[in-house]
Parts: sequence; C-alpha cells; structure tokens
Amino acid sequence: MRKLFAIGDIHGHFAELTRLMDILVGEAGLDPDSDTVVFLGDYVDGGPATRQVVDQLIAWQEQYPHWVFLKGNHEDLMLDALVYNNRTYGDYYLWWNQGGRATAHSYLPPEASDYDRAIMQPAAFIATHHLEWLNTRPLTHDQDGYLFVHAGFRPPYHLDAQREEDMLWIREGFFERRFNFGKPVVFGHTPFAEPRVFHDDRPDHTGEIVAIGIDTMFHDFGKLTAVELYPADQRAHPAFFFSNFLP
Repeated sequence: MRKLFAIGDIHGHFAELTRLMDILVGEAGLDPDSDTVVFLGDYVDGGPATRQVVDQLIAWQEQYPHWVFLKGNHEDLMLDALVYNNRTYGDYYLWWNQGGRATAHSYLPPEASDYDRAIMQPAAFIATHHLEWLNTRPLTHDQDGYLFVHAGFRPPYHLDAQREEDMLWIREGFFERRFNFGKPVVFGHTPFAEPRVFHDDRPDHTGEIVAIGIDTMFHDFGKLTAVELYPADQRAHPAFFFSNFLP
C-alpha cells in the first residue's frame, strides 16, 4: 500500500528538512517514487537557508511530480511585498520584520560587497523563478480521506465557500471549534510545542479525528515535524517523526 506523509512549516531551515527526509526514508520507509509527501507551506522566512529550501522543493517537485507543495501565509506575505506592491497587506515591513530579512539574506550574491549588500533591494536579487514557483502553489489538497491546508478552514462553511484569507491565516477559529469537515484536516501555521490531534467531541462522534496540527518549528527553534497518515481504520494513533532544531 502506498504511504501518505505531511510535513509542517519549514521556515528556511534546510538542515532540519534534509535530516527529516533522511528519517522518513530510514525509519518510516518512505519510498519517494511511489509514496506521497504533502508540504503544508511556510517554506520561507525565519531560518537562515530559504534559498536552499526552495531550491530543494523545486527539485523534488521535478523528480516526484506526485508530491504536493501548498502555499502558506509567509509565501503570500513575501509575494505581496516583492511582486504585488503590497496590494493585500499594505506594508512591506510586515514581511520584512516577520522573517523576511533572513530570507533576503539567504539570497544575497556571495560576491556582493558590503556596500552592495547595504543598498541592494530584495526584489532585485531574489530568484525570479523561485517567486514564480511560490506564486503558483495551491491552497488545498484532498487525498486518501484527508484534507490538507496551511492554516485551516472556517466552520461551518462548506469547503467550496472558504476564503483564501482563512486558509492562509485562521487559527483558533478553526481548530478550537473541532468542526467535522467530513475528513481529517492536516494543517500547519499555528505553532505548537508538540503536534496536536483534535477529536470531534460530540457524543455520537467521540474519538473521531477532525484535525492534526504539525507546525512545531517556531521560525528559529523547536523541531520540524512530519506525520504518516493512515487509512480510516488505523487513524487513532498517527505516527509522528521529528528533526530537532540544529543550531
């Protein structure tokens, strides 16, 4: 049977990403050619190696076209600041001060002088094909009885009526409601010290998993989390895998 995995917010941490993939292959038995990995967005901002992370994700997509790479709110912030002239958020520094500085530094040309580095604008040197790739990431994915999204969905609206803003940004309004969308929702975005599994607490549905949150990176500390997702009759105890923060 083909396996299904999801990986939480990476935030520019390339070493942790490569370590986690080694763990998935070595311990979880991931076969990249046949199994699916869904990445939940927020590849950029915070850690020191966003450029390497995005390079690697693009390479994986080319090698494993059945893998899925969703968009997160930090990709949206970055694109708004560098491509769309702040049309959505209205403030370039909203991105810059929430990890954008580290992202920009990861793209600085190594041959640039200190003076060049001081005056260069990120839009001038961040790889255009990276921005184009980030811009075309989907917001949701549906596979094998699971729904995947970066932040969550707003109850009680049907999935077809969800707003992009909520799918990128919602927090407590989604997971604290424990709303049953018909399939477990696997999400990132809201950082937890440990991955969290939310159950339907209605008397006639007690124990049914409604959501699984796997953002544990906290930008600059914590750990990167992956989850192996099982078929419906094995969902009670999903398997988690971690790559601790590497200083």
